[in-house]
Amino acid sequence: MSKRDRQRSLSVPLRLISDGQLAWSATVPASELLDPESRDPLCIADVEVPLDSDVEVALALELIGGGLSVAGEVTAAWTGPCARCWLPLDGEVRTAVREVFTAEPREGEQYGLGPEYADLTPMVREAVLLQLPIEAIRCPHPEPCPNLPAELAEAREDAAEGDPAELADPRWEALEALRGRMDEPS
Repeated sequence: MSKRDRQRSLSVPLRLISDGQLAWSATVPASELLDPESRDPLCIADVEVPLDSDVEVALALELIGGGLSVAGEVTAAWTGPCARCWLPLDGEVRTAVREVFTAEPREGEQYGLGPEYADLTPMVREAVLLQLPIEAIRCPHPEPCPNLPAELAEAREDAAEGDPAELADPRWEALEALRGRMDEPS
């Protein structure tokens, strides 16, 4: 097996790291990232990684004193509703990872390293979940969104026709007052 072959597993045999370094890439189904103890879905709020989609991993593994250093990139697809019109949207998570695996990991700082294998699954799962969008997803349609419900579209049109000063958020009044003073000639 070449050191650059694409794998279908996130369990890396340590014997493959014979010269201290290994380029490891894998494409695995997202369903393999589920936590075996909880079986929680791969989601944050309404945004999820479809379990039938693939997660791509491209990593450099390096043996270090007492452990394994893992650095590279993880890519996964996500789906979620538009915050305005609730139509389904698709996106991609692409995140850099740099972690340490040791035989006796410190909780929250390192991952566990087995005597023969490094299981990259917990690291990849956490990297994907931490990068999923948790805020409202922006509608891909130009303003105004043609899929926005009529009652919301009318409210937006009424607000747009009004005086911009009336639309200002009152929490910014102090900042606007300071800005006005800075614009005045000395």
